[in-house]
Amino acid sequence: MLQSHLHSLIAKAHRYQEEPDRFQLLGQSPLAVCVHGANGEHQVVLDAHGHLLCDCDGFAQRREGICAHVLGVEHHFRAQVPAGAVTWPFAEPV
Repeated sequence: MLQSHLHSLIAKAHRYQEEPDRFQLLGQSPLAVCVHGANGEHQVVLDAHGHLLCDCDGFAQRREGICAHVLGVEHHFRAQVPAGAVTWPFAEPV
């Protein structure tokens, strides 16, 4: 992933965080959230392995484990999201 692309994802996630109405809790166990994104609605879920997954095209096509919707949910629902739920490109393996 290009660093400029990562910066764009983070900037978009910050914009989402400033608009809490974008996040609609669909379920608690497992955590499921509808994100009213800039280009449509997307569902982010916490899978059985403790990872956040998104149904947006970018998440599926890039296969990087990260998108603005996942980052927004990670921040907005931080009390319900376990550490390590988001895969960061360039991160050291744990």
